Amino acid sequence: MLRKLACALALSATVIAPAAAEELSVSTTVGFESRYLFRGVQFAETSFQPSISLGYGGFYGTAWLNLPIGDDDLVVTPGGEELDLVIGYSAPISEVVSFDIGVTYYTFPDLMSGFFDIYEEDGDGLGANTIEPYLGVAFDIPLSPSVYVYHDFMFDTTTFQANASYSVPLAEKTSFDLGGYIGYVIDDTGGTDYVYGTASANVSYAISDNGSFYAGVRYGGSDLPGGSVIDDSIAGTTKSSAVWWGLGFSASF
Repeated sequence: MLRKLACALALSATVIAPAAAEELSVSTTVGFESRYLFRGVQFAETSFQPSISLGYGGFYGTAWLNLPIGDDDLVVTPGGEELDLVIGYSAPISEVVSFDIGVTYYTFPDLMSGFFDIYEEDGDGLGANTIEPYLGVAFDIPLSPSVYVYHDFMFDTTTFQANASYSVPLAEKTSFDLGGYIGYVIDDTGGTDYVYGTASANVSYAISDNGSFYAGVRYGGSDLPGGSVIDDSIAGTTKSSAVWWGLGFSASF
């Protein structure tokens, strides 16, 4: 399945940073994406992607959901529904460097797996769900770079990913936000190793101190032999990369 080709988190992903102070924080995002790609591999087309994150001190937890819209996603996976649960801890090492450690539990409700049914490479597992710990280092310097390593114990894959972002103010409440990441997936079982990446550009508009809308374009894919992105014009035909759009609303409390 396509999930096996990409199963070693990156995100996306995608870990949401916790609050620095010893107080409870809540953040949420409601997004729409015309494609859902994970580490360069497409799992669904147009999707609704809500998430919520809680933070206390250096500890945080996040729930992220992908809900495909329409029936076209059946050419990619059996529905593309996915629920990811993340718990982690982040803390500064110095004024410039901080570390982030945690674990993600991937679940797939549409694959008829129970919530606790884990995939096993030898075929003895009950379902498709996987567990993936991660460790990252972030730098408080221009471009906000960070480097992460992930290991999925079910699919026995190791992923290295580097991230960067930059924001340009356009007006009092508007900004132009650039982001991107590049990664490398190693299949420790002798499968295909590959490189993937994504770049994004959003225009964000703040409606308050705690909430903002965003909309933009993305470009991404991988160098997997045979392609990893479904071609919309010819259902079932794959290619190596694609352009898609996204929009949403983010808020913190």
